[in-house]
Amino acid sequence: MTPREQAAFKAGIEVAQQMALTAAVTLEVRDDARELRQQAAAAALQGFAAGLKIAFLEPPADQTRMRRVFEAISAQDGDSGTVECPECKGRLSWARDSFNGHLHGQCETDGCLRWMQ
Repeated sequence: MTPREQAAFKAGIEVAQQMALTAAVTLEVRDDARELRQQAAAAALQGFAAGLKIAFLEPPADQTRMRRVFEAISAQDGDSGTVECPECKGRLSWARDSFNGHLHGQCETDGCLRWMQ
């Protein structure tokens, strides 16, 4: 995309995010706002707005540590194993899902790195 197209795309995402938040507030102030259906719709719109922000508006997080983990895992044979955690240098256990090939992993240290694809 050209810089102009990127700016237009970002502006469109920002408008969509604001519209979702506006619709959520509109649902929250209605007379029937206490109904479960209205609360669920408002929560869904807020989640949608948050997802737009994370996916398109915030700068991407540093992927270096995950890249190192995936490189270490790809060097190993098998569908499960352990590698050194890039955060705390502890043991990070991982497994490959036999159904879809996604990787799942968790460090042995509480509150440290873990993920599910």
